Formats: sequence, structure tokens, C-alpha cells
Amino acid sequence: MKITHVLPYALCIALILPSCQQDSIQPNTPDETLSGTAAAAPSQYGTYTIKSAAGNLFMEVTGNPGVNEKFKDGTKIVQWSATSAGDLWQKWQVIYKQTVNNIAYYALMNLHSGKVLDVPNSATTNGLQLQQYRYNGTNAQLWEIREVTGGYAIINKGNGLAVTNLNSSTSNGTAIVQQTYSTGAANQRWILTALAADSYLDDEVTRYFQRNSTSLGSVAWDQGSSIPLTWSGNNGKVLWVTQDAWDGAKLQSNGMFNCSDFFDYNNSIIIQQDKTNWLPDDPNMTINSPMGRPKQICSNQAGTSWSWPGNGVEIGDKVYMHCGEGNGLNMTNQSLYVLTQSTGTLWTVQRTTPAGMSGQTNIGYAAGMVKASDGYVYVYGTQATSFGYLNNVHVARFATSNPNSWTFWNGSSWTSTPTTGNGARIAEGKGTVAINYVNGKYVMITMDQGFNCDAPRNIYTATSTSPTGPFTAAVEVYKINDYFQGQYTRYYTPNVHPTFTNGRNELLITYSVNQSACGVSDCVNNFIDPNYYRIRGLRIPYSKIGL
Repeated sequence: MKITHVLPYALCIALILPSCQQDSIQPNTPDETLSGTAAAAPSQYGTYTIKSAAGNLFMEVTGNPGVNEKFKDGTKIVQWSATSAGDLWQKWQVIYKQTVNNIAYYALMNLHSGKVLDVPNSATTNGLQLQQYRYNGTNAQLWEIREVTGGYAIINKGNGLAVTNLNSSTSNGTAIVQQTYSTGAANQRWILTALAADSYLDDEVTRYFQRNSTSLGSVAWDQGSSIPLTWSGNNGKVLWVTQDAWDGAKLQSNGMFNCSDFFDYNNSIIIQQDKTNWLPDDPNMTINSPMGRPKQICSNQAGTSWSWPGNGVEIGDKVYMHCGEGNGLNMTNQSLYVLTQSTGTLWTVQRTTPAGMSGQTNIGYAAGMVKASDGYVYVYGTQATSFGYLNNVHVARFATSNPNSWTFWNGSSWTSTPTTGNGARIAEGKGTVAINYVNGKYVMITMDQGFNCDAPRNIYTATSTSPTGPFTAAVEVYKINDYFQGQYTRYYTPNVHPTFTNGRNELLITYSVNQSACGVSDCVNNFIDPNYYRIRGLRIPYSKIGL
């Protein structure tokens, strides 16, 4: 696995020196409230808290966040006092799905997990505790939200039973169950409070990266940039770029890796056959590899031990993709790979070294590529400062007609060589940075430095109307809630994916987690869990970004 990748191409050995901070998992506290508009009528798509009129407590997903229980299928639903506004497990997205016999039915999606309120096994048992589960569209996940005096009754489409606060309890942790609906029952009356649109984990996208078959090629990796295709029969396909990747052949019968195993190649590409289909069974791209690794697209150069590709763009039948190259903690060079498309999985590749970008490592141009309407591709890079806790963000460009001729923004004009320092930067980011073009603006995603297990672990956004900035002040849009053995999981490599629109004005972004945390071993009971070396998908409302 790779833990040196957190600060792309500029990781300083000093990062290893600060001691790792212990995480303390705090219980829900009763002295905080969530603000919003009480008793709001449900919209076709809106964010709410759901409070029991009888217990005056909020519906939430139970479980210990320190061991990621709140993310899992089958986790039970309880009531609890209001927690801080950042605790997404008390926030629910009400999503209209269908109308039958003049009754509107909704799915109730938890923002923390991206999973929905569900009747276990579609059972009809009175008193059965409800759970969360991945969305499957069955009646067990569809709910009538019926207006009653003082609130709403929430009634399942499949069995007609109502969401109920068991025994009208006022205690934290009480099970939320289903029971026969009784008109006027206070323990079946719920107060929906409308909140501002908020970010959430996209469970469907996240599960796309949970490839658990021995025959699937790449099954666990970091990076996760995407390159949409439009050429010929590839129109509608997307390339998902990985860096160090494990092959499915390493999976054991329990779906884990042996602790003695290691990743199989330094990079790979998954070809998503249809950008609207998130079934995790798409094939790897292959090449005629000089390394004897047909699934590794960028070959390691002489004297190096890794090659880590990132962002790219399609121009005609070609894909141009940045690749960093190096040893250990150090980048030694960077290149531009040219991939010639095939409608199958066997592609041809060529490594090129554009002057100015290649042959230097002060700025690593791995933070984003945007093919703009002015005939240029803008390429974003970073130069780490403050021991990797901050980054100067820089931009280069090349004409779509001449991808090997790069120029570099020095703060006032385009020049033939990169200029480092504050005067040439277009923005300042935090520990890691990604930039893409979304809805008429250049959007920068930046994350707190994710290597040293520090408490600040937020994702921020900023925007600009120009490829050279300036960018707006960064705004926090999400707090990373992944843990590994009770400690903060290391995280890195944000990416922005504007091609994956969902019709709800929400931007898809991703980040990687790294199979490690401060002070604990990645090996647990003689196995390594691949899910801690996979991509996470998030949806960020345009309204939080300023789009």
C-alpha cells in the first residue's frame, strides 16, 4: 500500500516526524440543537431532521462512528438528542419516487451513509426495528409522509406499518420500529424540520469501487480521477485512473488480502462502459507492456520505482494524461502520456516529455486538467509549503492543437518555464488540491492535510470565473468521517467529476483513504481489508459551492 502519496509529488520527510494525534470518539451530546424550519411540508427533494413528537428526540443511524458502523448496510435506526450540525447521521434527504393511487411515496436517505430507511427483509412484524440499507427501489424503502395534526405519520408502502417511537420513549438509543398505524398516536407523529441542502456520501458511487471478484483486475487502489470519452463507440464511457493497485487475484475467500501481499501494479485504468451504470464489473484497460504488466498503463522509468498518473483530457481519438514518476518519497520527473483510443480494452500508449513541465519537480501538475472553450487545456499544479499543510496552486496550458507545447502563468503572463512562489500562484490550497470546470466556473476542491491524523479533516471549495484566478475564499463543505481501528484514517487525492450529473445540482467529488492510521497496524487478524484502500464518493450541493 502507499502512504507516501498524500502530498502529491512534494511529500517532505518532515511529515513523518510530528507525533500522531489520538482520536477521541465523542458520544452524542444533548445540549446542542439543529436549526431549521420546523414542521415544513416535505418537498420532492429536500434535507430534514425527523424528530419524534412523543420523545422530542431525533431519528438517526446508530453505531460507533470510530469503527464505521454508521456507514454499513443493516445498521439500526434509533432516536437521540440533537448533535452538532455536522453530524450527518441525523440528517435525512427526502426524495420523491412515485405516486400510486394518489399517494406520493418517498425514499428517506441518510446523509452520513447515503443509504435509505428500510424494513428488514420486507417483514410485516409489529415492533421490528427499522434499519438503513443500500437503495434498491423495493416497497420496503418507500414511505408515505402523511400530514397529521402536529406533524407527519411515516407509513411504509409495502406493509402499511408506521414508523414508531417504541413505547413513546424519551430515552437516547430507543429503537425506531414499525407498528400498526393508529390515528393520533403521538409516538407515530414526526416533526420534519427543513435544513439547508448539505453534502452527503454517494453510496452508489462508493460501491462502484468495491470490486470484490478475483477476476476483475484492479480491486483496490487510490487516486480516482475520471476522464469522460466522446470519441466513436466510446461515447458515454469514462476512464477511471488509479495509482498503486491490487489485483483481484490477491483476494482471499473472505474478500481480504493476506498481510504479506502487496499491490500488483503502480497504476491502472478502469473503463466504465456507461457513465450512468454503477455496477462494479467494468474491465481494466490493457496495453502491450514493456514491463510485462499489461494492466499498468504508465511504465516505470529506469531508476524509478513508481509512476502515478492523474488527470487527463480527451482530444479527438487521443487521451492526454499527466503522470508523475519517482522513487520513495521523491518525484524525479513528470510526463504526459498519449493514449490512442480503441473501442475494446487494448489501447496503445506513448510517453512524452513537454518542455517546462518535464525535467522539473518544483511544481507537480497533477491537480487537474480542463479543456476550455478557448482552444486551450489548462493544467493545474501544486507546490507544497508549510511542511505540506498548504500548497501554492499554479496553472499551465497547452493548445489542443499542440499538446507538447506548454506555457506557464507567472502571475501576469504566459512564459516558457514554470515560476514558483506566491507571486505566480493563482490560489493557496490546503494539504491536497483538485480543480475542474463546473457550471460556468473553475472549482477548486482542497482538503486538510490527511497524513498526520490531525483533527481538522475537512473538505473545502472555492471558485473562479477565470482559469488564472483569483479564487473565492475557501468554504467548508464536508467533514471526512472515515476511521481505521478507531483512529482517523489517512486520506488524500481529491478529484472533481463534473460529467456525472444527477439532475439535482450536486457535484460529484471523490477522495481516497489509505489503509492506515496513526499508531495502528494495517494488518488485522492476519488480513488487510481492501475497503480501506478504495475511493469514496460525495455529492456537494451547488448551493454550498456558489455555483
